[in-house]
Amino acid sequence: MEATLDFLFRVDRRAEETIPFHRHRCYELVYYVAGEGLTRIGRREWAYRPGDFALVRPHTLHDERRTAAADVVCVGFALPESALPPLPEGVFRDAGAEPLLPHLARMLEELQGQRPRFGRMLDLLASQLAVELERRLPAEAPPAAEDPFQYTLNYMNEHFSQKIDFASLSALAGYSYDRYRHLFKERTGFSPGQYVVNKRLEHACKLLRQTGLSVSAVAMECGFSNDAQFCSVFKREQGMTPGQYRERGLEGSPAHAT
Repeated sequence: MEATLDFLFRVDRRAEETIPFHRHRCYELVYYVAGEGLTRIGRREWAYRPGDFALVRPHTLHDERRTAAADVVCVGFALPESALPPLPEGVFRDAGAEPLLPHLARMLEELQGQRPRFGRMLDLLASQLAVELERRLPAEAPPAAEDPFQYTLNYMNEHFSQKIDFASLSALAGYSYDRYRHLFKERTGFSPGQYVVNKRLEHACKLLRQTGLSVSAVAMECGFSNDAQFCSVFKREQGMTPGQYRERGLEGSPAHAT
């Protein structure tokens, strides 16, 4: 199996940093030397920890959200179209008899040293990596039938407080954005943007009723860029300011009855 190296680098990444949905024309292997977090590959979310590696097929949308600072090695490699079946994708434990990390370290050393014909050597090392992955990773079972639209809706329900790339979600569901927006409104009664705003306001109302967080803190918790934007949207949709909403809720609470 002949592979061609597309990119190779090692990088430290900060905790709580997020890499939004993106895709590559080649396979990508991300080796987690250190760090913890979550990565969404296609329509499935995986947790990772030190000693894990993620493998992503060409053109698959994926993102990453870190809960701890990470030290990662990223390798992009292309395989010929005749290389069938495709390598499985997901997050895997580096538990083979021959760990991958020393092989990746050798690739990094070759890239940094740039000795004669280092490019050819890197392609050979990438080919060895691809063969090792093919030997150790289990063959994939046929995927279960999924509703791609429902997947994107679930994503919004879970991540409404974050910035959401609707164009990437529509591509993930297999639609153009215009078609996706039309289908979304048919099924929910709202545009994708309004749906997310509604989820944010629903959560904001809960926080205003049940916590003592300041209006600014509620705004940030719910994904609004600032409290001015939050107050403007809240008043437009609820007919009162967040402060007025909270006061009315407190007036009806037994703890504040006189």
